[in-house]
Amino acid sequence: MYPHTHFLFPYFIGLLLWKFNFLSWKLALIAGVIGVFVDIDHYVEHILHAAKKKFSLVDTWNNSVKLHKFYQRSFIHHWQGALIVSVLLLFGIFWNWQFIIVLALGYYSHLLLDYVHLNNKKSLAAKLGYFYLKEPWGEVVLDVVLIAGIVVVILV
Repeated sequence: MYPHTHFLFPYFIGLLLWKFNFLSWKLALIAGVIGVFVDIDHYVEHILHAAKKKFSLVDTWNNSVKLHKFYQRSFIHHWQGALIVSVLLLFGIFWNWQFIIVLALGYYSHLLLDYVHLNNKKSLAAKLGYFYLKEPWGEVVLDVVLIAGIVVVILV
């Protein structure tokens, strides 16, 4: 999934929790940012494995989207990482339960979206400057639904 989907999904859920007075809207926004930040491992793996342009965000992006020269997911995207993160979150619940809910919302929604495949043969493909895009239409539809949901939650 693309970063905007990783942001929109936990942000939408966070806003629902805001409507029911479990979180503040600021914490809902942070949940969305954390949902995107989980993919920092793509950049770290790129630095470790790339032959050239190790610190290039453009090359990191294009390798993830189009080139696939090497695998960019670290252990935090697999069950071992989920287990470690879950244990840490469990211990953290006694520290600040709302912030732990935000961390969990960002992390677990990211994993869920990464393992739900909306990939179909038809996708929106483009090149914007140096960046390649190839977003499945299913993800485009999901993004539109999430944006509409966010607008409804905020306005109602």
